[in-house]
Amino acid sequence: MSSTRALAAGYLAAQAVAVPVWWTGLAVSPSFRRRFELGDPAVLDSFARGDVVLALTSAAAAVLVRAGHPAAAPVAGVVTAVVGWSTVRTLRCAAASRSGGLGVAAMTAATAGSALARALAR
Repeated sequence: MSSTRALAAGYLAAQAVAVPVWWTGLAVSPSFRRRFELGDPAVLDSFARGDVVLALTSAAAAVLVRAGHPAAAPVAGVVTAVVGWSTVRTLRCAAASRSGGLGVAAMTAATAGSALARALAR
């Protein structure tokens, strides 16, 4: 496997693990959760379903990239679309609540990382 594909697969695998770890942190640590709140606590919770999709598609893309499968780049593109949508939504919610700057930074980085992984998966 090329080093660029290995980098892409590694990033996608790390993202697949990081998402549920992040949600676990939110669940067990109120002080950690406060850093990411977007006003009403229900707003942050509304991202959970999309994050399940993000974790699952990231894991699938990592496996496909590692295997050199022809579907790797398209699936990594789905990952980028899912995280990009969540990033735009986070930006909108943060602007409305005037909070959540850390979440905006994290989501922007995740979108950039996913887009780079997609580019490297080709």
